[in-house]
Amino acid sequence: MSTYVSAALRKQVIERADSRCEYCRFPQSVTLLAFEMEHIISEKHGGTTTLENLALACPYCNRAKGTDLGSIDPETNQLTPFFHPRTQIWQAHFILSGATILPQTPEGRVTALIFQFNHPDRIQERAGLIAIGQYG
Repeated sequence: MSTYVSAALRKQVIERADSRCEYCRFPQSVTLLAFEMEHIISEKHGGTTTLENLALACPYCNRAKGTDLGSIDPETNQLTPFFHPRTQIWQAHFILSGATILPQTPEGRVTALIFQFNHPDRIQERAGLIAIGQYG
């Protein structure tokens, strides 16, 4: 069970994220699904409900991540942490190529893989948003 996140803290997280998923960069304004306050380090693993440990996440990324902290990098076979939106820069780990998010680092690879950034449905959705200037 997650700890309550106050309205003031939610507002700070949303503003800092520019109302976009901090993992896949999907804009909250174009979806009917509510975005979620995601614990980067889950409470299960000792994470706190603080501004520094919360990220705005779309339901797809948040549900794919769950309470996991990382996965096995398919290139190195090493346990690798997920991209951390508080301590890492998105553009250092991912490149947008058309509507596909290309991972550039081990952290990027495990995040893109587990969060399913490039599932065909998600690519199609991003392509549509790119075409109307709502993603990028």
